[in-house]
Amino acid sequence: TQFRELLAAATFDTSVAELGLGTRAANALDRANILTVEDLLTVSMRRLLRLRGVGNKTRREISVAVKILRERLGTPTRETAAARDQLEMPAETTDVTALSVDLLADRVLKTGSREGETVQRTVTALLGLDPEVTDRWPSQADVARVADVTRGRIGQVVGKLQTRWAKDPAITQLRSDLVEIVAGQGGVVTVPELVESVLLARGSSQDEPRRTQLSGAVVRAAVEVERSMSEPRLLVRRDGDCVLVAQDASLAGFARRLGEIADQLADEDPLVAPTRVVERLREIGSLAEANLSDARLVRLASAVSQHAALSSRQELYPRGMPAARAVRLSQGALGGLRLLTVAQVRERVAGRYPEAAALPDRPALDDLLREAGFDFRWEEAGKDGAGCYVSNLRDVVSVTSGSATFYDRHTSDVQYAAGEVTPELAEKRAFEEKLERGLKEGAFLALTVPMRGYQAAIDKLTRKFSLELVDFEGLFLDALMAVAGKAGVNWDLVLKTDVAPHAGDWDKLMILVGRAMPVVEERLLKAESTMLLIYPGLLARYDQMDLLTRLSQKVGRRDGIPGLWILLPGDQLALIDGRAVPLLGPGQRARIPESWLQNVPHSVANGGKHA
Repeated sequence: TQFRELLAAATFDTSVAELGLGTRAANALDRANILTVEDLLTVSMRRLLRLRGVGNKTRREISVAVKILRERLGTPTRETAAARDQLEMPAETTDVTALSVDLLADRVLKTGSREGETVQRTVTALLGLDPEVTDRWPSQADVARVADVTRGRIGQVVGKLQTRWAKDPAITQLRSDLVEIVAGQGGVVTVPELVESVLLARGSSQDEPRRTQLSGAVVRAAVEVERSMSEPRLLVRRDGDCVLVAQDASLAGFARRLGEIADQLADEDPLVAPTRVVERLREIGSLAEANLSDARLVRLASAVSQHAALSSRQELYPRGMPAARAVRLSQGALGGLRLLTVAQVRERVAGRYPEAAALPDRPALDDLLREAGFDFRWEEAGKDGAGCYVSNLRDVVSVTSGSATFYDRHTSDVQYAAGEVTPELAEKRAFEEKLERGLKEGAFLALTVPMRGYQAAIDKLTRKFSLELVDFEGLFLDALMAVAGKAGVNWDLVLKTDVAPHAGDWDKLMILVGRAMPVVEERLLKAESTMLLIYPGLLARYDQMDLLTRLSQKVGRRDGIPGLWILLPGDQLALIDGRAVPLLGPGQRARIPESWLQNVPHSVANGGKHA
């Protein structure tokens, strides 16, 4: 048979994959680091018969092969057997599952003193540690250029390295870890994602960038070994600068399509809402997406794309996005704060859009903030003489009533004379009647206005209606500062953690948020008249939107609140920092007409002429 013919032609150097064994037998020997005929004949029959996860039929197949090979080739020398025993010992005496990245790198980088400069240079270049190699995953042709030898010679050296690394149980364990990591991420990852996962799992005592470079080296070595197996569990696919490691080719192809869609979404203006991003990515349609959560789907699409980056709000935006646009899109991160240093402005914008263009220094930064709709003034003496921006819109008490200047709510600014009623006047009248009715009956309303008209809307609404003005961010930050002080947490640490959502000590910050929210809610439930809630951005930032649901259910109840109006920067949609306000229907949303914000009353003269 072909099986016996292959055994008859085998030598000590023949790989197990070339013996014609069945798939189960070959995989069982591979897991045990038995990769050549020499390895196979060195191992005792007792150990072969006790391989884990192997059935009797497979054991018999392995036993027959060993018997035939020993009859032909005999048993390897005592020195070879001793060397083989040393390779097997670490599995029993060393916990190879816990070796750090540094120790793993020492093992794969080790070369013999007699192997020469070519082998040494090949190892460092192939593993991405040669300074002349700029590619994160160099090809053998790249390595050949660096080592100044032929491509064929590099192929021979890499083959020997694969065999050597394959015999190391620590690398075998790492290979299994990589398979689990890739499977856990939906079956496909980029090389940087894989490198980061190994670094997080194994750790390193080195500083950046060395720790990441070493992690990349051990990942490359493990993947090279896996690719040399008769039935590799992982494959590598390159698309330009993006290198993917996947369980199969279909998953790699699916990831590439995700990247193409991500590039298209990142180029749209305005930015596509996170929910719509997920919908567009899932429109590709693939069995692979069943194993991907929404968050993983978006992260993978961004990682595989050519120029799409992922914001802290899970938006896709173009890498290198202009600073002016980044500032304009960072309303939720900057709006409502009383004081901001230049460094804090940079940190908050970078926390939202880390791969956007860097912000300029003052005074160019002043112009960007003003163009984005922020009303800041610069105070040289602020922040102990360091200088800071001070909001002109935040000179209000955290919770206060409307101003003393009050118009009776039944007196409309929109006045009519005999003649035609224009659509503009009709729109303003309908809007004002909606507010009057809501104030009288008690209502939960989301009012939208462009950012440039935000302060004008506050002034007009509080002057026109008897409202209790609630600066939510001021109220919340006061409560958060109080609970932080009670817990002995430094406020500067709170501000530093707030810069980068879901990173660092974010979970600890959320504990403080959880303590502050009941204090805020209790204060809001004491309102004696309809509230106008301004600067509500932190509700979305800290995932506290359900507070609005609870408050809306209290509107109009005897044990509840008279009413709640939320003023939102925007045009049509009722969104807080990209999150939808929980409305029961379209009747709870209203856009403030721009002309309504004007202080001069309107009238209609002959033929609809405006006075």
